[in-house]
Amino acid sequence: MAAATRQQLSRAIAQLMPSIIQGVQLDFFVKRGVTQTQFLVLIAIHGYGRATMGTLAHSLHVTMPTASGIVDRLARSGYVRRVPHPQDRRQVLVETTTKGEAFIAQFQTVIRRRWEEVLHALEPRELDAFYRVVTKLREQLQPGR
Repeated sequence: MAAATRQQLSRAIAQLMPSIIQGVQLDFFVKRGVTQTQFLVLIAIHGYGRATMGTLAHSLHVTMPTASGIVDRLARSGYVRRVPHPQDRRQVLVETTTKGEAFIAQFQTVIRRRWEEVLHALEPRELDAFYRVVTKLREQLQPGR
């Protein structure tokens, strides 16, 4: 069997992802009153640690008013909070709250359980190889790399 190309592998992963999250996301979000768009913003804020509205708008490819509206709704629900920028009082930073971090942890648990179901198809040596690859990719995706 010929070695897979990066294109083939990326296509296979892209096709796998909808099956991984199928049925999980809608029920999970609806029960918590969070839209998928709000979830993406929450994940972005979590990834930055703290972010300015400009950074969020730019990274999500939305306008400042759009980003601000989404953050407003997340703040009203208690998932994020606005804090003053320590060096520039004109700037406001957005960060996740304890409730926001708990939401992300719960989502990760749901996805982890789904992956556990899927990974039953792999043999122990395949699990070991897959773990090494995923760990390497996770390290590569760490901020600052």
